[in-house]
Amino acid sequence: MSAEFLFSFLLFFQVQIESIKESGFYKMLLEKYPELSANVPDPTEMEPELKEIFELTGLNFDDLAQFSVTVEGLDGISNASKQGRPPKIGSELDFFLSAKVKGELDAMKMFSFLLGKIQEEKGGAFRDKVEGSISKNNDSTSLSIPSDLLGKNVSDTDLILSISQDGNYSNIQVGLPGKLEVAQLKQDGNSSLACVNAMAKDRQITFGLKVDPAVWERPEFNSQQQNPLFAGLANSVKGIREFGLSVSFREESLGLEICVNCKDTQSALGLWTVAQGGLGMAQLAMAQEGGQAPAILSRVKTQAADKNVFVRVDILKEDLDELENMVPIPGQRQASGANLSVKKDPLIGKKAPNFESVLLDGSKFKLSEQKGKVVVLDFWATWCGPCVKALPELIEKTSQFDKKDVVFIAVNQGETRKMISTFLKKKKLQGLTVALDKKQNIGRDYKVQGIPKTIIIDQKGTIRHVEVGFAEKTATRIRTEISNLLAE
Repeated sequence: MSAEFLFSFLLFFQVQIESIKESGFYKMLLEKYPELSANVPDPTEMEPELKEIFELTGLNFDDLAQFSVTVEGLDGISNASKQGRPPKIGSELDFFLSAKVKGELDAMKMFSFLLGKIQEEKGGAFRDKVEGSISKNNDSTSLSIPSDLLGKNVSDTDLILSISQDGNYSNIQVGLPGKLEVAQLKQDGNSSLACVNAMAKDRQITFGLKVDPAVWERPEFNSQQQNPLFAGLANSVKGIREFGLSVSFREESLGLEICVNCKDTQSALGLWTVAQGGLGMAQLAMAQEGGQAPAILSRVKTQAADKNVFVRVDILKEDLDELENMVPIPGQRQASGANLSVKKDPLIGKKAPNFESVLLDGSKFKLSEQKGKVVVLDFWATWCGPCVKALPELIEKTSQFDKKDVVFIAVNQGETRKMISTFLKKKKLQGLTVALDKKQNIGRDYKVQGIPKTIIIDQKGTIRHVEVGFAEKTATRIRTEISNLLAE
């Protein structure tokens, strides 16, 4: 049982996909930004392994009643990110995941399935080791997932998977042993961030981040004390214990809620006061400059309840229209804006940074060996909706040219071979030439700050055209640019 399979199983519980798709606001979003649909997996197209385990246990998307995840390790996550790698569970990242589903799950059927996958991939000795860790305590059944099963680059500690019954519901919990024990003692299905669970649950995505109070003692939070608002914030954040974010897809709006849990009531009151003051100052600043404050500011509601501070806002379709005019949304630029952006891109006219990369099929690609050819680099990732939409069109437009004249390379940003291969198979794009940029070094050399980003390099190795985002005419412009270069 690979780490990828385990995590794909857990992430099933992260979003009530079908429920969200049925919300009126989500449908409005799709009308405005169709590429969003590419980021939402179709439950009918789930992996065979997942489908099998759901059939065994009776799970389905409609059964999910509650989901929460808490994460600790802000410094570890930050350091790992700087090194271009995921944080390691245990030493750098601590998490606890809890899901509540309707009905009674058969824990032994689920565990038997997982043990079968372990035997297939790791052998009988490994299976016996995991099977020997299974324990029962009242209505709870648990097993230990060894760190060497997950991989040394993923975790340096064991994880516990536990299934328990709670009346008409079943609880699925995954985390470090200590976290799981605390959660079971509390009997609330969540080791922390209780305030997150008090938020709207209908069609909701929930994420919580536990913050070490020592973070707020850093010098940067004591700067600029001459600003009363910042001074109040600097003092208040020292009292924060943890915070969470909830997104609810409602019928006519998108509900966004932030909940902060403080160490004491005084800190909560101070933070609430700062939040209120910040809203007032934002509206006042807009008015003084002769402008009108965005309508969304008037719908931001703050509340202090005991040690918790809630911030709620309903985002309407008209808010998206208003904000879209202020901040360009990637992939939704007007044609004139796109052309203007291309002309101003600082990379154009410069020598293309040389690089070597391992391709998905195991062979190697060297840019230095492509002299005399037009090279098209498309920086992308499977999770990027505009990227997914762009790839088939870019493939179609670039394939119109002879391969001895034009080379098209899809430079993947930071994902694993298995993840990319699964995606290409699902999208029937197995013939695509993919360069692996695991640490995103190539992306940094080419100033990739957002994806998709497409770069055309001429026959002499000079960057001649850059596209950021993907719009209706993007692929056509790229084909035209290639034709012009070949005609020179």
